[in-house]
Amino acid sequence: MPLEQVLQGVKVQRRPPVTVIHIDKYSESGPDQSFIRHDSEGRRLYCFALEYQMGDGNWTANVWAYSHEDAEARVTAMKQSLMVCGQVFCEVPA
Repeated sequence: MPLEQVLQGVKVQRRPPVTVIHIDKYSESGPDQSFIRHDSEGRRLYCFALEYQMGDGNWTANVWAYSHEDAEARVTAMKQSLMVCGQVFCEVPA
């Protein structure tokens, strides 16, 4: 199905650098597989988009969480203790 047809009647929020599409009525199909991971116990983790303001711009980041409520709890924890650990140069598979 073409994206324009899927998004017909869906609330779209355009705020550079990210466009958030609220697709509640399509949520029964779930997210694409690339946005689902599993923890060491086999529980599903989902990718959630975060947005923050800095200077004159809006910036985005992603967080993996078990649910929307878990994502909110992670943001609350970040507000209290987030820090830069270092620059990422590569990723080594587990």
